[in-house]
Amino acid sequence: MLALTVMGAFLLPALLSCRDPDYRPGWMAVSVLGRSGGPVARIYRGWLLWLGLFLLAAASVYYAAAFPVSPVLAAWQAGAIGAFALGAGILAGLFPTGLEKDLSDRRALVHGIASALGFFALLGFPLSGALLALAEGRPRMAALRLLAFVFALFCFVLFILSDKARFRRTIIAREGLWEQFCLAAMYLPFLADAGFYLLS
Repeated sequence: MLALTVMGAFLLPALLSCRDPDYRPGWMAVSVLGRSGGPVARIYRGWLLWLGLFLLAAASVYYAAAFPVSPVLAAWQAGAIGAFALGAGILAGLFPTGLEKDLSDRRALVHGIASALGFFALLGFPLSGALLALAEGRPRMAALRLLAFVFALFCFVLFILSDKARFRRTIIAREGLWEQFCLAAMYLPFLADAGFYLLS
């Protein structure tokens, strides 16, 4: 279920984008698919709610698994997942954004703040996971998670910079691209854990 949910975060927007002529993949954040009045808004916002609830449950599982190794790292990891689930999942699904960023729209403002904080919080997931892997004596897994964190942080910075006027005509302006790359890096530990569980 974890692997399917993670893959769905990329497959569903790819499928829904074909039914939304105003959405520009790679240039717009995927949350635009859930905008008010959009042709696939209900589907995508329902997905965000499912994602949030599922990851909240996953956070408790991660906490229980990591607690015997390090209660502090367990709380950090679960908090990172939970904050993302609440901000970029549940709140983003309940408060849709618009086709264009409009800070005068309170729902869009809540969406933007909640999503940004959720993304920032999830950066702690691969980093805390790297420290946990080191504590468990798994250096290769620690290295994988550390690389995922570094790449995610790099893409997150570009994601934040993407809507700045001075980068409008550059590759940095591709907000949706950096968002997807950032998510892919932060979700990588989920896939690694799912694969490890299936193979063990």
